[in-house]
Order: sequence, then C-alpha cells, then structure tokens
Amino acid sequence: MTESPQTPQAPTPQPPTPESSGVPPVPSDADKKARNWATFCHLAALAGFIGIPFGNILGPLITWLVKRNEYPLVDQQGKEALNF
Repeated sequence: MTESPQTPQAPTPQPPTPESSGVPPVPSDADKKARNWATFCHLAALAGFIGIPFGNILGPLITWLVKRNEYPLVDQQGKEALNF
C-alpha cells in the first residue's frame, strides 16, 4: 500500500486589522461631536471680526462654559482658545 505524501497546507491568511494595516480607527460619534465643539471654541474667537463687541472673548468663553463638563476635549481646547 502506497501512501501519497500530503502536502502541507499554508494557513489561511487573516484579513488585516486596523492596527496592522496602518489605517487609523474610525472615531465614534461622541469623538466627532467633541472635536466639532472644540473646533467651534477656536472659531468662535473670530466673532470679534464680525462686529460683536468682545466676541473674541465671549464666543470661546460661552462655548467652553456650556460644554466643558460634557466633553474633556472641549474643556482643554476651550482653555487654550481663551488663553490665546
């Protein structure tokens, strides 16, 4: 009885994970909202250019005061926008 030699099978390739493929992970909806509010803190400083008195201070201040407890990123970026 002759046995046929079995050829070793290569393991099936696994699809690449985001960490191994270099693709950044997709941010969650909460991250997107936090980034949008943090961006608005910085853009609100431009309110002084459209004629609102002290808008360059009031815009970031109001945004920071309203959203600082909800999003830590807004707390950090709001402070930076006010100190700029």
